[in-house]
Amino acid sequence: MSGHPATRDRSLDLLRAMAIALVITAHSVLAYGAPDALAPLQLGGTGVDLFFVLSGWLLGGQLAKELSRTGSIDLRRFWVRRWMRTLPAYYVVLAFTMLQQLLAHPDHPFRPDYLVFLQNYHGPEPFFAVSWSLCVEEHFYLFIAPALLLLVRMGSWRWIPVALLFAMPYVCRHMGWYSTHEETHVHCDGCLLGVALAMCRQNAPQLWRALTRAAPVLVVVATLLYAADFLGRWWPSLGWQDFSPGIFALIFGTWVLLACRSDWWREHLYVPGARYIALRSYSIYLLHPEVLALLKRFALHTPFLLFYLVAWVGSCLVAEVLYRAVEKPIMDAREKLAMSSSSSAVREAGRENRSPPGGTVKTIEP
Repeated sequence: MSGHPATRDRSLDLLRAMAIALVITAHSVLAYGAPDALAPLQLGGTGVDLFFVLSGWLLGGQLAKELSRTGSIDLRRFWVRRWMRTLPAYYVVLAFTMLQQLLAHPDHPFRPDYLVFLQNYHGPEPFFAVSWSLCVEEHFYLFIAPALLLLVRMGSWRWIPVALLFAMPYVCRHMGWYSTHEETHVHCDGCLLGVALAMCRQNAPQLWRALTRAAPVLVVVATLLYAADFLGRWWPSLGWQDFSPGIFALIFGTWVLLACRSDWWREHLYVPGARYIALRSYSIYLLHPEVLALLKRFALHTPFLLFYLVAWVGSCLVAEVLYRAVEKPIMDAREKLAMSSSSSAVREAGRENRSPPGGTVKTIEP
């Protein structure tokens, strides 16, 4: 989710870069054969949970502001902007991957579920394995805006469905109502928490101030817990189990709190190069498995640090092509179309705010 560089929070760019770094580290170790000394680093796959929290935070912030300005949400604009952001690059990589599968395994059946983001409900993905997380996000995009509209219209009763919604992933995991942890209804904790934090900032300023005041302490405690999970993998004799997606969501939620605590943190919680990685993080995520597959075939006997470095360089190079050729042109096109332009949303909000006293707020249907 990229915006114009002038409007970007540097601290969130750092978190995006950290998320993709965690994922590439985990997958590089796996592609290298997961030797015992490195295998615990596969916990870095939880960088996906950090992406979920960031996604919920960013989308929740946009939707909360639109609700505050207009009392409604333009569902069509929201969905078009999301789909223009995520679908083109996904389908380009999917087409390339399916072509590879057709050439390598012509007898394998065609998988139409990949076209509609249902592969995370059909067991382990036989190819393009990282796409399960994209399914979670696409399902979340379809659900979150209508859900927020419904909750707003429920008034004081909305806290009951909100509580049920937040309990759903935990209850489903506890009751075993899933086939894999990649299914959306058991792995949407991070998206939900991100939206909750954004709504809190917009609508509960006192609670938000209390949370941000406590953020430094919360981050220290949460990061120590995260480190403990790594240690538990290095020393299984400790008997520590990996946390659930809900706990990882809470851990990464504290990171978002600190990153957005104040203008000072938004500006200074940053390292050089993070923005470059953040802007291309989606393309890197889509393409790094292809780079690792090549390295696994041709460079497995190199030292791991060299393997890891080449994985990063190769992923950034191919991601640059996808970003320049597909992602950025279509993101730029969003602002030129009335149905997806953020500036037209601002103008429309202005018209709504100039409605005569006693006028009704119109809900724009998809």
